[in-house]
Amino acid sequence: MSSVVPAAPPDFDLGIDKDLPTPAYLQLTERLALAIDRGHLTAGSALPSERGLASSLGLSRMTVRRAFEQLVEAGLVEQRQGSGTYVKGQPLEQFIDRVLGFGDEARSLGLEPGTRMVEAQHLPADETVAAALKIPLGSRILRINRLRTADGEPLAIQEAHLPPRLAGLSIDLLDREGSLYRSLETQFGVRPVRARQKISARMPSRSEWRLLGIGREVPVLGLERTTYGADEAPFEFVRSAYRGDIYRMALDLRAF
Repeated sequence: MSSVVPAAPPDFDLGIDKDLPTPAYLQLTERLALAIDRGHLTAGSALPSERGLASSLGLSRMTVRRAFEQLVEAGLVEQRQGSGTYVKGQPLEQFIDRVLGFGDEARSLGLEPGTRMVEAQHLPADETVAAALKIPLGSRILRINRLRTADGEPLAIQEAHLPPRLAGLSIDLLDREGSLYRSLETQFGVRPVRARQKISARMPSRSEWRLLGIGREVPVLGLERTTYGADEAPFEFVRSAYRGDIYRMALDLRAF
């Protein structure tokens, strides 16, 4: 996900003027912030190491460290333990007022959606899934686990569970369509009419922070959604983990 950038981005000067009264760490903070603002340092890219930047600019590591701390406080970068310092993406704010698949959701934010299949398998429904889909415990379901991307960057992990009547969904069709809802409509004539969604903040699991390319200490937005068709029967239960560093949800409320 992350690409290491050189100590001085092309066509951008990070040089520090030690004759100025402005402390060197503030000069470096301002120059790095400007590089981020102008796109020389893009979202998800790694800043040079403290040691490398200090050496190339003739500064102390403490000076560079203070500049990085200023950028963290400003919300421009994040430090990942054992990995480095990375440029944060701009927050994505999604208004929740209707049932949307991930692709439509991403496009509504002006982003290009993408999907990577992680796993698709048939297995017995556990207690939570059985209750959500209103099927007997242990019923054979189809679980589809996918990494969802926006403009090529990992944004969410979605684990969808389909009841026995839809467990024969063609994975080849899903790969071609890229949309679970379109695939279900094509193969079974099922369309979403409404959904009930629960949202909570939590720390990512080991597999989640690896797939999403985030630090272990970066929280995720955990979603659980049960989707219903025209017959009012639930046909999908989804667990999702969205990157908490760049994704947030908003509700548009009106007074009665």
